[in-house]
Amino acid sequence: MAFKMKRTAATFPYKGEDHDFLHEGDYKVVRKNLDEGILGEAENGKTINIDVSIPKGSKKEKEVVTHEIHHQEEMKDGALAYDDDSVTDKIANKTYTRKDGNLIDNKTGEVYEEGDDNLPHEKRAYKASNKIKNA
Repeated sequence: MAFKMKRTAATFPYKGEDHDFLHEGDYKVVRKNLDEGILGEAENGKTINIDVSIPKGSKKEKEVVTHEIHHQEEMKDGALAYDDDSVTDKIANKTYTRKDGNLIDNKTGEVYEEGDDNLPHEKRAYKASNKIKNA
């Protein structure tokens, strides 16, 4: 299971298979057919998956990769961790239980969809990727 960047209002019509990859610094970026509504995923380790619908070399590709690299860097620094059952954000002092595509705040019981931009770790990653988006 991975962190997920949700699709925006923009549409991406192409949904074929494309196993090309590129390297963004220390990270292997793999183009693959992700679940509906998902643009990118940061896997544990050094792999970032981006949806095949994102045009190669586009500004959107750089935005998504930047977002997922932010998650990777926080995981590398120990500030963020996840497994199949939970997500721990040490910066925000939050732990979430993962269930059916949702994150449940262990303290408040509040339920978020994975990738929700209201989650503290997503806010930080969107702040990084918005620098590309708004440039």
